[in-house]
Amino acid sequence: MDATSASTTGRGRWRGMRAALAMVAAAGALGCSEAGADLKVPVFPVTGKVTFEGEPAAGAFVVFHPRTPPREGDTPSSPRATVQPDGSFALTTSTEGDGAPAGDYAVTVQWMKPVKQGKDLVPGPNVVPKAYAEASSTPLTASIRESDNALEPFAITRK
Repeated sequence: MDATSASTTGRGRWRGMRAALAMVAAAGALGCSEAGADLKVPVFPVTGKVTFEGEPAAGAFVVFHPRTPPREGDTPSSPRATVQPDGSFALTTSTEGDGAPAGDYAVTVQWMKPVKQGKDLVPGPNVVPKAYAEASSTPLTASIRESDNALEPFAITRK
């Protein structure tokens, strides 16, 4: 195998690992049911950016946790996104990039940078401080309006 195919194979493993991580995290965020399938609340486009120590947090997983419970009959949702290589993200509630319901949210971020284990890349430990990974302790918040929402960047540091 030459250097080019080795590099391509590594990127392929990383893409697969990112997809698997996103699916696992999305399942956890939505619970066991298909929460987005019967969503009755309108959603609005939401884009943003996440950096950690000044660098784009490519591959980080962002979840928006509603601060108010859903109205009776509404399906609870936790909009989510995977951060792109440039640090940007577009939230998904039901279909890819559809956005989030209007309201106030606690925002969590987890970033498991890949590490080598033998010949494979596997998720490493979360490099973002633990406080950012839990809705009860995260300092990150967002308010989603009933329109397009371009959020201020979330600039995370170790301190």
